[in-house]
Amino acid sequence: MAAARPMRLDRAILWLVLAAPLALQTWRFAIEKTYYGEYLHWSGQWGARLLLATLAVSALRRFLPRAGVSRWLLRRRRDLGLITFTYAAAHIVAYLWRKMDWSLIVREAQDAGLAIGWLAGAILIALALTSNDTSVRRMGRRWRALHKSVYVAGILTFAHWILTAFDPAAGWLHAVVLIALLLLRLAPQRAASGRIAG
Repeated sequence: MAAARPMRLDRAILWLVLAAPLALQTWRFAIEKTYYGEYLHWSGQWGARLLLATLAVSALRRFLPRAGVSRWLLRRRRDLGLITFTYAAAHIVAYLWRKMDWSLIVREAQDAGLAIGWLAGAILIALALTSNDTSVRRMGRRWRALHKSVYVAGILTFAHWILTAFDPAAGWLHAVVLIALLLLRLAPQRAASGRIAG
């Protein structure tokens, strides 16, 4: 029981540090201190950056399997994914709240940039809903296959950013980082007796 407490505290601190900025910005948006466009851009940008951070865990695990930071991040990877989804959900909800017209939302979804964004969101929803031990047990190998689609979600996320941004330069820069992470994922794995399974 005593060993479980540091893990709970560790998890709570991670959520507090990463979710607090979203809570603050959402509050500012709710009281109209932050404009819709600012909030939409901010939540999308940081959701994408957290997605990159989540994907970077696999690269660290492959090339630094014995490093303490790799082990710590691996234990918290599911939390990072859920926090990423929280930012993405805030981004989606803000958009829906602003439009408040389903016919308009459907029409705008026909635009390539927005359609790609919706596909990315759908994948992230599926991943968030199955990010629990019960789903891991029930789905077996299908769970691992489903969660590999996070890379597809990443590609779609940055395509959405690039296609919908006024200035796509930042989106391209982040996409380059994603491509680097994908290449690291495909690179031969370093042999190490202390490698972490998962």
